[in-house]
Amino acid sequence: MTVVAHGIDASSLASRLAEIPGDVRVVPFRDDIRSAAGPFNRGLDSVEAEYCGVMGSDDFLEPGVMSRWIAHVDAERPDAAIAQIRRQSHTIMPNPLVRLGRRVRLDAAKDRLFYRTAPLGLIRTERMRALGLRMVEGMRVGEDFDFGIRLWAHGGRIDFLGGMGSYVIGEDARQRTTESTMTMTERFEPITRLFQDGVFAALSPAYRQALAIKLIRVSIVGTAQAVVDTNPPDGDVAEVAALLRRLLQEAPRALSPFNRRDRWVLDGLLDEPTSARMVADVRRAQRAGRWGRWFTPDLVHSFARESTLRRYVLYYCKRERGRKM
Repeated sequence: MTVVAHGIDASSLASRLAEIPGDVRVVPFRDDIRSAAGPFNRGLDSVEAEYCGVMGSDDFLEPGVMSRWIAHVDAERPDAAIAQIRRQSHTIMPNPLVRLGRRVRLDAAKDRLFYRTAPLGLIRTERMRALGLRMVEGMRVGEDFDFGIRLWAHGGRIDFLGGMGSYVIGEDARQRTTESTMTMTERFEPITRLFQDGVFAALSPAYRQALAIKLIRVSIVGTAQAVVDTNPPDGDVAEVAALLRRLLQEAPRALSPFNRRDRWVLDGLLDEPTSARMVADVRRAQRAGRWGRWFTPDLVHSFARESTLRRYVLYYCKRERGRKM
């Protein structure tokens, strides 16, 4: 195990870890940047094992998890294995929402892998280096976007380590990460870099569509919902709308699986990207009933893979299946 001492004295950390059984090494690293990208890259550059992975300083594994992960990759030999994750004191997170009964040889689009950009789990070191995967340094958020997207799309055989215990995201992480306000440009930088670095261009049409849908759902609709109480200036709303149009250039049919509630917000951004219109559309969406939340405007796409109704059905089936096991 390699521990990267990010901005702290490596020798004092090494003495604290000396009593831990196993091979533990401490690597010094200082970049004076409040981001995990630099130390993650430093640790990954030091890997000598066949498989590797990353872990945040506030995170941990449930007992026995690593042994089960290692047993799986030893037996199955995937190029990457995605961890099941949960937040501390919370239930298991449902992403990636893989197909019912699916655990091995996942598909980035069919198994909704792009909803999990964080590459948590185990990765074949040779494949990671052949793809040139690295965390993007210097960004305040989203340093793992490029890494995770390219891994799921081009990483070979991908398995899911569901049912083997969880990687746990520690609650202290939120307190130790800066919460200062970001501009829209900073908020969207991880996405705009995907265009600049050719990540979108290298994807197949199906993967491009799946990634665009995820980004629209999480980053466009999510941002509109997050900032509505702040009465954002028109310039910020224009940036949201511009990113939406850019994503639709990559995947023109990406809006088809969105429910009526989300389409009110998205169509409004395309028709009239002003603060007043966006706030009104989000408020309307917040009052939506089941018809607005479950169904798409044309009804035909209500059961599409990325539709809300399809996700609800899959959540239910997985829950009921878990109760019977």
